[in-house]
Amino acid sequence: MQPETTIFYDVDTQRDFLLPGGALYVAGAERIIPALAEVTRIARDKGVRIVCSVDRHFPSDPELKRNGGKYDDHCMDGTEGQKKIPETEPLNPLYIPNHPLNAQEIQAILNHKGEIVFEKQEFDIFIGNQHARAILRMLLKPFSDIVIYGVYTEICVAHAIEGLLRIGPKLSVVTDATGDLGADAQTVRDKWKENGVEFLTVAQLKEQMPD
Repeated sequence: MQPETTIFYDVDTQRDFLLPGGALYVAGAERIIPALAEVTRIARDKGVRIVCSVDRHFPSDPELKRNGGKYDDHCMDGTEGQKKIPETEPLNPLYIPNHPLNAQEIQAILNHKGEIVFEKQEFDIFIGNQHARAILRMLLKPFSDIVIYGVYTEICVAHAIEGLLRIGPKLSVVTDATGDLGADAQTVRDKWKENGVEFLTVAQLKEQMPD
C-alpha cells in the first residue's frame, strides 16, 4: 500500500453519531474515536489524500421522521451535531453540496489537494449526493487502494462499500476504526469478505504504510 496511490475514506465521523448525547449516537460509539484520530494522523503524516462523507440535513429531507422517514432529526444544517468530531476535522476541506455543478466546479474538485467532503441528504452517499458516483470515478482513477473507516457498519459504511465495489480500487476496512450498530454487523462484514474486501487494524495499517 503506497501513500501516493491510496485514499483514506472517512464515513460520517460526525458528533451526532459518535458523541454521547448525539441525535443518533449508539452506546459505546465513542470507543473508536482514538482509532479515528490515529488513522487521520497516519494520513496526514504520510500525505495520503482523505475523502469524506457527511450528513447535512434540512427540515424537508424525506429521511426524517417529521416527513415520514425512519430517523429522528440528526446532523441538521448549522448545528453542533452536524460537525465532524475534532479528531477527524479536516484541515483544508472542499465541500461538495448536493446541487448542480458546472464543469469548472467539477475540475476544481479534482484539482483540490485537501480533503474532499461530500455532503449528503440520504445515508447512501450514492443517492444522497448526485455527484458522488461520477466524481469518485474520476477522482479514483490514479488510485489502487481505498481504506475505509467510520460509522456505522450496517448502514452508511455498507452503502459506501457497496458503491465503491463497482468503481474499482481494492477496498480495506479498518475494523477498530469502524463502529457497529448491533449484532448484524458481522453478517455485513461476512458479505464484504465474500466480495473481496480486506480487513485490517489501525496497527496493521500503520505497518503497511511505508516511511
